[in-house]
Amino acid sequence: MRISLKARRLYNMNNLLESKGVSLLNLILPKEVVEKVSQSIIQSGAKGVFQISARGSVLTEGGFFEKMFPPPSPEQVLLQALVSDDCISKVTESAIASGNLDKVGSGAVFSMSCNDAHISSSFPSSISSETNNSENTSAQENLEAICCICEKGVAEDIAKAALHCGAPGPTITFGEGGGIRDKIPLLRITKGPEKEFVWCVVDKADADDVFGNMARAGKITEPGRGFMYSIPVHSGLINVSSTISSSAHGANMEQIISALDDLKGNKDWRTSVDSVKSKALKSTFLENLVGLYCIVPRDFYGEVYDAILDSGAPGVSTNFGVMIDADVSDSEQRQNEEWALVYTSVGPNNVDSLRSSVEAKINNLGIDSYAFYTLPIPKALTYLGG
Repeated sequence: MRISLKARRLYNMNNLLESKGVSLLNLILPKEVVEKVSQSIIQSGAKGVFQISARGSVLTEGGFFEKMFPPPSPEQVLLQALVSDDCISKVTESAIASGNLDKVGSGAVFSMSCNDAHISSSFPSSISSETNNSENTSAQENLEAICCICEKGVAEDIAKAALHCGAPGPTITFGEGGGIRDKIPLLRITKGPEKEFVWCVVDKADADDVFGNMARAGKITEPGRGFMYSIPVHSGLINVSSTISSSAHGANMEQIISALDDLKGNKDWRTSVDSVKSKALKSTFLENLVGLYCIVPRDFYGEVYDAILDSGAPGVSTNFGVMIDADVSDSEQRQNEEWALVYTSVGPNNVDSLRSSVEAKINNLGIDSYAFYTLPIPKALTYLGG
């Protein structure tokens, strides 16, 4: 007999596993290979795989007609999973092999080193409390992830700004977000909660230019326009499509650039031919923040969202998705349930107290399956007043 989520709620007795040897695995995939890659990484040791619907961003290389009437943005899926450092290499290589992610335009896989993770005993996870060093993979280092949270309808312009600066095809996801000011009823009338999230992963050498172009396109330093931040990427392989070319061409620009990279043995040659560099972004950045992320069943995300704001966080964002794997013993109940990823950015001294406040709220609600993790945010940008 299928038991409802609410009927299965049990009070968690602070039975949280804490681990510092954890990475957040991210995969950006075309929809047609999601099932195959998901099964592969689960068999390699990943659990709690969170699936978020997304769309890609591409430039059209064709003629006038193609540019005036561009094809629709490609459908994509963003997969995320917390993976212990001692098996992140195995899982990553499995994703690359099953999804052919070493091919141009096939997708992307990249991992971020978490500061720590706190996971309830009922949350689907293979994380252990032991810290182990990961082995080398075929993925490259020296990468940086950039995320821009913006109002609905603005993401496309921000993504195009990143593309024109050379970023591999940005990925757009959807969700909700708000801040302290949104708790004032009058402001709720003029500001909706729907948000768009623009993600891209670039070489560190290009990160400042891409960040600046995206910020200018989204007018992020103006009131109510959004929030941008960067996260270090431990390793990754980025082959997301950036262009749609006319069939008259034997190869598109992505393939030509990839071939030159192989011939030159690196990407340094790109700098010498880059005649247009973005102007430096003149703004005050927030530095050395920590992103606190909480994964909970969607039924309870509103309470967790409010608890984060009530605890003093300046803003909260939420993405929704499904958990596409589960423990065998509980698969009938948990498979494909809707979940929410609720997160905020705060100073490092505020992380523990904020997490404790939110955990207390979770326990009061009787949620037995949830997880926290934190990621370093070395640079962020938003309207700071004045």
